Amino acid sequence: MTAAAAPSRAQGSPNGKPEDPRRRFELLQDCRELVISRLSKVIGEALTKMSEELSGLALKSRDQEEQRSLLDAVAVVRQHRTEIELRFRRSFTDVFERRLFSRQGESSAAQDAGELTLVDDSVLQAKLALDKLVHRARGKLDPDEALGIRARLAALLDREWFDEAQHPASPEAVFEALKASLNELAPRAEVQSALLDAFEPHVSANLNQVYNTVNGRLIANQVLPKIRAQVSTQADNRKASADERQSVAEPGSKGAGRPSAPGHGSQPGEASAPATAIDHEIMEVLAQLSSGAPAARASATRMLSNPDIFAVADLPIPAAKAPLLESLTDLQASSAKVQSVPAELLADVGARAREQGSPLDQLTVEIVSMVFDYIYADKRLADIVKQQLLRLQVVAIKAALIDRSFFARRQHPMRRLIDRITELAADPDAELAAGSPLVKGVEETVEWVLLEFDRDLAIFDEARERIEGLAADETARRAERIVQVTREAEHAEAVAHARELARARVSDRLDPETPEFVRTFLDDWWSLALAEAQVSSESAPIGFDEGIAVAEGLIWSVAPKYPEEVPRLAALLPKLINGLMRGVRLVSMPETSRGAFFDALLKAHTAAIDAAKQTAAVAASRKPSNLRMRADGKIQFAPVVPAAETVRVDPPCVEARSVMLGELNRGDSIEVDTSGGGEYLAFRLAWISPAQRIFVLSRYPEGAMSLDRAQLAEMFDAGRARVVETGSMLDRALESMAASSAPAGLAQSGEAVPA
Repeated sequence: MTAAAAPSRAQGSPNGKPEDPRRRFELLQDCRELVISRLSKVIGEALTKMSEELSGLALKSRDQEEQRSLLDAVAVVRQHRTEIELRFRRSFTDVFERRLFSRQGESSAAQDAGELTLVDDSVLQAKLALDKLVHRARGKLDPDEALGIRARLAALLDREWFDEAQHPASPEAVFEALKASLNELAPRAEVQSALLDAFEPHVSANLNQVYNTVNGRLIANQVLPKIRAQVSTQADNRKASADERQSVAEPGSKGAGRPSAPGHGSQPGEASAPATAIDHEIMEVLAQLSSGAPAARASATRMLSNPDIFAVADLPIPAAKAPLLESLTDLQASSAKVQSVPAELLADVGARAREQGSPLDQLTVEIVSMVFDYIYADKRLADIVKQQLLRLQVVAIKAALIDRSFFARRQHPMRRLIDRITELAADPDAELAAGSPLVKGVEETVEWVLLEFDRDLAIFDEARERIEGLAADETARRAERIVQVTREAEHAEAVAHARELARARVSDRLDPETPEFVRTFLDDWWSLALAEAQVSSESAPIGFDEGIAVAEGLIWSVAPKYPEEVPRLAALLPKLINGLMRGVRLVSMPETSRGAFFDALLKAHTAAIDAAKQTAAVAASRKPSNLRMRADGKIQFAPVVPAAETVRVDPPCVEARSVMLGELNRGDSIEVDTSGGGEYLAFRLAWISPAQRIFVLSRYPEGAMSLDRAQLAEMFDAGRARVVETGSMLDRALESMAASSAPAGLAQSGEAVPA
């Protein structure tokens, strides 16, 4: 006997779920959005607090490597906060859906098959660390809430229940998504570990509330309102696990990606329930298309994109006609033999759909073709990649016929592949010339899909993994291309930050009577010299501490003097002038400015010496000073009003009126009018400094440019820069088609589109 409990259903409906399949789907979607939105909010609130929390840990740490990792983690949070939130939402959505529909990953499949693999020590350590976080989070869960969400979500899918570690909102799912979100942004394992450790308390503290909300929603809809625990045997558990694995069919076959149902993604020749109402709706839309009704395409797109019809597992959606699928397989083979798909081949697809397909098949072919027309018309995509996408059009039609959820479900494998390729093709900094590694890789991947795809949609997931590998290689090449600009930008950012600290340190030492020319020199030039000394400590001709001592000597030298201090001033001056000269050479202070400063300094010293010869009464009237010279000739900083122990550097205050610069993310596309003549070129936002002061824009092959915050703000406000819309191109195509009678991309492009 095991200690684990299985839910015993005790409620009104026989199966513990709404009888109406559409209602079940609506509840599933509702719970999905509820979990995703609540957890995304948890992650967003955690990121708000983590910078301060990690900084506190870094200050307490006595281990230099640990301190470095924590400070790097702080920089990642500050620089990529918005991107981490977006990546988490996207990753968790993927994980949630995969677990919801029991699609096993390669690793779990290998374990089920009993395969043994060698694992790198670092990978094993990372997994053990992640397991500890999961264990910690699970230890804080309310068992009733955890059991409830496992059982109730399963009931909506007509399953017994989810295993503890496999349900869609489990701690494993959350940390899997978090790790995926951080992989690129924090590639160093120690930094990633620090970030995951920082997330854990926030996840653990809020997961129960998420479960409670979902359970409450499902109970209110009479989904397992009462769950009675019962003891199950190990044999029962083994049988359930085996049954569950058996029920997970290959993607693209009956039951793949969702519970099995007649006609939904079924193989040719399988029986399917009649769908008179659906056929009637389809016939109406086809009649509109045939008559040239202006809104026909929009109606067709809205119908096929309706999740109530085409993303519900057990609605009686008719399977595609076998002769049509066989014809598409022949056309697919023809596409594999050419690099540029002839228009007559694509026209042949529509003809065969009319001859061999059902009304739904014809409609599917029509809308997929329109989507590709929209993509082809987008001027942001490189033409050389558009040709490869056109080669996939027959495959996309076939995939949409095999799994009817193509339009209604964003996670459809073929949709995800198309989206990833178009994302790369629209990247202004990608090397997309003929023969480049990226273009050759895309061509080879498309060729492989055309040769290998038959009925199994898993082929598209594998193809997308290949594209991800190409994208990673391109990212590495891009980093090499812009490394010099980035290095200069990093230096400028470090200098700007160090300069703020230097100004604060010098400001504490100023006296009320410090002359204005000295204040201006210290603020404009000496703070820069101190910053350069701090950032380039090994190569700088003057050190930071020595520079502070020079500043103290300068301030003291121009302050009113007692008669006995005059000899000390005379002894200090040679060393002071030498230090000042080394500093101004470091920052290349212009000759005219330098000459004017030293002339004013000579006059100030003369005035101070003359004043020291006056009566003692006048000397006694001096205001208190922060600096005094000791008997050994060294300047001592003894503030009249103690300075704060730490200096807080305020965030950058420069902001554009038209765009929130703080919401920009690495990877964003920004169009820039470089010449001022109204002709815009697309650039990729390649790098943002941790303090968001420096922005690097990159475009291949033109190169990269570095802009400070004020420069970029001015460009946006003057209309010489604008953010380009991002996101799924396929989503935009469907939205445009559903909103109008023709794809907006075609109306605007003026380009000829293949039939």
